[in-house]
Amino acid sequence: MAVRVLGALDIGTQTTTLAAGEVIDGALRVVRVVSTPTHGVKKGVIRNIGEVTQTIRKVFAEMAKHKIDLYDVSVSFSAQEIKTVRRTGTKSFVSLTVMTEEDVSDAQDAASSNELPNSPDILLQRFQQRFRVNEQSVETPVGMKGNLLEASVLEVLAPRTAVEALRTAVAQAGMHTVDVVFSGCADAAAVLDSQLRSEGALVLNFGAGTCDYLVVANRIVIAAGTLAIGGHHLSNDLARAFKVGQDVAERMKIERGAAQIQPDLAGERYSVQTMFSADRTVSVHAIQTVTTERVNETLNLLRTLLIRQGVALSDLRGGVWLTGGTAALPNIVDQVSTVLECSCRLGAPLNVAELPAEVSAAPYRYTTVIGLLQWHMRSIANDVRKPSFLSRVRAYFKG
Repeated sequence: MAVRVLGALDIGTQTTTLAAGEVIDGALRVVRVVSTPTHGVKKGVIRNIGEVTQTIRKVFAEMAKHKIDLYDVSVSFSAQEIKTVRRTGTKSFVSLTVMTEEDVSDAQDAASSNELPNSPDILLQRFQQRFRVNEQSVETPVGMKGNLLEASVLEVLAPRTAVEALRTAVAQAGMHTVDVVFSGCADAAAVLDSQLRSEGALVLNFGAGTCDYLVVANRIVIAAGTLAIGGHHLSNDLARAFKVGQDVAERMKIERGAAQIQPDLAGERYSVQTMFSADRTVSVHAIQTVTTERVNETLNLLRTLLIRQGVALSDLRGGVWLTGGTAALPNIVDQVSTVLECSCRLGAPLNVAELPAEVSAAPYRYTTVIGLLQWHMRSIANDVRKPSFLSRVRAYFKG
């Protein structure tokens, strides 16, 4: 008998993952996760809709083999062109007035952008920042007295063409997109609990084609974005350095790559086997020099970007939570800690009643798709109560 459950689809540069989950007594149970190699995507962006459609059909066909029917899915999105914009709206009063929920909604509406159909960008997520009442910063203005209420929001925008291509591919595969969620938001939803959101934390998904990040501090999303650099760049560097094909370079990275040079392996040689040339060996030290340089460059770019966005890494008491396929690279947790000068740990989905064995074995690889399921689950629960969109998102990241 077919089971109808929640669906989440993560179309990565290298791998497309589909997860099915059900809610039991308010808790998420992940029923099944299936994956297949992605075709038609580069640096998170669809380059060939036909190939991506076929990729999506493959994971849904695989899910169907397990007698699980899916139709509605939440879908992740990642691209270098992700933008964040802060907007401010105000509501003034003739005399000293006690602020109400309606006043807060009016100020939020004034802060929110009006999306135009011909705009090059589309809104993915919107997060409430702090309020100000008569120039005083407050977390909740309801019940306070003042003449001026100011609300600010952080909007995550994405290229309209890229998002529409994503929706088209899902539709052509016979599915319906419930929501498109920035990958960094999904990862944060999966790995950050209420305490970490309060203490401040950076969630970094080091994927194959991109590095997505999101920073939460004092329960507020303060920065988000994407670097168009990922694990594929490590493989590309190895391919150029040692004049080998991409598949050989990928094996080199997986088998001997590292984010820090490992002294105990310095004297080892790695056998390079190809179809069209004689076998040879290369120094493991040389391989790790290449991968270490790329990881360092990426992390330093990220550090610079975060500082420009006003993030004080030293204030993030919750540290860095690393996810994505490249998180499997040896010593990368230590290197993230060194470059960002902040404690780093591998991320894993929280608040999940049950996970499949393959997810439990490498949870950092599946945080995006599990986070999408949690996002989907809470969206359904919030829709029943019908609060405003901003209050739903604010409540989500407050836990």
